[in-house]
Amino acid sequence: MHCGKQMIKGVFKIEKRGIPTKGSSLIYPVSTFYSDNEMICEVPVDTTIGYYCSECGLLMGVFPLTHPTGFTGKYKADFDDDIDVLPKKACPECGAEIDVDYPRCPFCGYIFESI
Repeated sequence: MHCGKQMIKGVFKIEKRGIPTKGSSLIYPVSTFYSDNEMICEVPVDTTIGYYCSECGLLMGVFPLTHPTGFTGKYKADFDDDIDVLPKKACPECGAEIDVDYPRCPFCGYIFESI
């Protein structure tokens, strides 16, 4: 990706974006990082350390503090919105398998105490 030549260090600036017809109150600086069309994080700053290679044209900005968006890393999971099944729990009194959100067993009346 990079040709290997020494890069020039400078200031990396992000353009300010906005909606021209809505006035200056809707202008904002933001830089975002995407992986496979999914936004992973964003950076609410408009300047940072930058590096540029005049040989191959590579431009990089270094962002030490980012804000994750959505569920990433160990919190990421494949959700299936088409199913509506709650996890189950076992009643300690009668052993019946019931939905986890039941505060009372519908079979024997055992009341689950909340912590």
